[in-house]
Amino acid sequence: MHKILIVEDEVPAKKKLIRFIDEICSDYQIVGEIATVKDAMSFFSSPREIDVIFSDIELRDGNIFGVYKELSVPCPIIFVTAYNKFLMEAFETNGIAYLLKPYSKDRFSKAWEKFLKLKDQSQKNYQDVINTLNELLLKRQAGFTGYKEMFPIRSARGIYFLKVAEIVYFKAEDGLVFAFDHINKKHIMSHRTLKEVIELLDPDLFFSINRGELIHRKYIERIERYDKNTLLVNLNKGMFKLKTSQQKTATFNQWIGL
Repeated sequence: MHKILIVEDEVPAKKKLIRFIDEICSDYQIVGEIATVKDAMSFFSSPREIDVIFSDIELRDGNIFGVYKELSVPCPIIFVTAYNKFLMEAFETNGIAYLLKPYSKDRFSKAWEKFLKLKDQSQKNYQDVINTLNELLLKRQAGFTGYKEMFPIRSARGIYFLKVAEIVYFKAEDGLVFAFDHINKKHIMSHRTLKEVIELLDPDLFFSINRGELIHRKYIERIERYDKNTLLVNLNKGMFKLKTSQQKTATFNQWIGL
């Protein structure tokens, strides 16, 4: 039996998490549900038998990292958060996966499979694996994954750099690829196909909603039904409205966590 602790202060998020656990795992016990840093400190003040923790980071009374660092929690942690800025800290505190809300069932399953593989190891091997994961993920934070953090853009005045974090979506048109940023400025990419761009970006953050458009998750404001098999995606406070193709609608729903 897998003994699970949930640290989450949002009721809908907790319900979704429990639903996914129930669908993926047939033998488990939730040993506690914690919503505050204060309750977490109290919970860990005495020895606990826990196999894995699913943990949000920003709780109603503060940040949970202080608890994990001070008490040296001796089990793997799967972080579930709406913020991508805590990646480094997450993997300094026994983190083995980082689910960015809204996450899909597929992303959840991969995190759970990683936990199962670690649980099969002896305690010594488990810590070795944790240390290796930490090294790899710290390298990722430093930019060693191959995922682009910025693109060089050629202009009449020279070359400037466009941050990936500021790109709302990419569009392939007439043999060119354009990037549209958060202030609605259009940039001509040096890449000739959208496929070339996709291979350089984190698939957790970017999704190709049709053959010619690739969107950034963090700028999605609202999703509406356009017709029976198509969705209208509102980006960046309604500045852009793009449609999914019929072929991509189902996988887009999975990617966004619907």
